[in-house]
Amino acid sequence: MSLLLLPVALGAIFLAAVGALALWSREARRELHLALARRFRVFAPKIVVVGDSLASCCRFTPLCRRPFGLLSLARGGATLKEIAGQLQQAQDLDARWIVIDGGLNDLIADGATPAQLAEDFVALLRRLPKKPGAVFTLPPYTADAALKARIEAANAELAKLCAKAGVVALDLNPKIARDGVRLPQMTDDGLHFSSEANALWLAALRPLVAS
Repeated sequence: MSLLLLPVALGAIFLAAVGALALWSREARRELHLALARRFRVFAPKIVVVGDSLASCCRFTPLCRRPFGLLSLARGGATLKEIAGQLQQAQDLDARWIVIDGGLNDLIADGATPAQLAEDFVALLRRLPKKPGAVFTLPPYTADAALKARIEAANAELAKLCAKAGVVALDLNPKIARDGVRLPQMTDDGLHFSSEANALWLAALRPLVAS
């Protein structure tokens, strides 16, 4: 292909991709973005998000205004082991930042102990690409006060592991909870984030991933 035609061809691919992403389902958009990012550097995301339903339900695109600058691989119901699989998908994307959340499904749905959570988190950290920075949002308190002690114990372990691995540990609990219980305005169902909590999450992440 002539070098003069290359920008035209890339532009056509770009416009076609934009149209396809707008029309397809979230899963299809994710797979298309992954395929394009691995083949064409212009589609490589600056930020990759991995995690569970907290992340999958949050619109992170304001963190990076560049088209295709952010890719979310988060899926509802994901455990730390499954989030490690999401990180595996991000290995060759050359992102500058990895944003991670997870742990609540392990604690609540699977009944994992803080020690088991820490063990799975160590395995997750081994999947982190070496180049980018990483931010991990510690599991937030829920509306169930009975979970307070387990979440606190887990977060103490996870924060130590983050420090050892050079991962930024982001604790939203001082802003979204009081006395170990999620504030009513910070959740729609006692577990997931409300739009107000998501806005606080983005505000906390923005200065961390701006570099």
